[in-house]
Amino acid sequence: MLVLSVPLVLGAGVGAATAAPTTSELLVPVVTGPEFGPAGVPGGLVQTIPIEATVGEKPGEVRFTAADIRPYYYQFNYRFLTVNWRNLNTGAVGAVDLRHWEALEDPSLPINAEPRYPVNLPLEVTAQTGAGPVVVTVTHNREQWQAPPESNALIPGLGVLLVP
Repeated sequence: MLVLSVPLVLGAGVGAATAAPTTSELLVPVVTGPEFGPAGVPGGLVQTIPIEATVGEKPGEVRFTAADIRPYYYQFNYRFLTVNWRNLNTGAVGAVDLRHWEALEDPSLPINAEPRYPVNLPLEVTAQTGAGPVVVTVTHNREQWQAPPESNALIPGLGVLLVP
């Protein structure tokens, strides 16, 4: 057991390409809330959004997506996720935004008359993290009237990935 642990701790196994991409959910899902009243979304007062991360498709890259894509609801037009990451080997940091809900298929409908930032976001994003251990946090954000978006995550998503 010690023989396997020492090279990993020293970084000898970091950066090697894997045989196939690996997808896993972050250890801690995003917990949002409270959701109530006319500005809430379906799913209850407090909701969880599990996040999937795929490594091994290309060296130094991670693909993120919500594990459960929600059906369209008009209040989702104001909500999105932000994935923040830090590579512990290099110190590199970054952030990427994505949607966790299906967009409305007919862009001519009145609800789309005023396009919001989240509507234009992809369902999955790829981050150029570099090889090594990467710490990831994910927040759930909500656009505000005449103000910057704010996180309404009660608990941010959290995970640690070993990126080849």
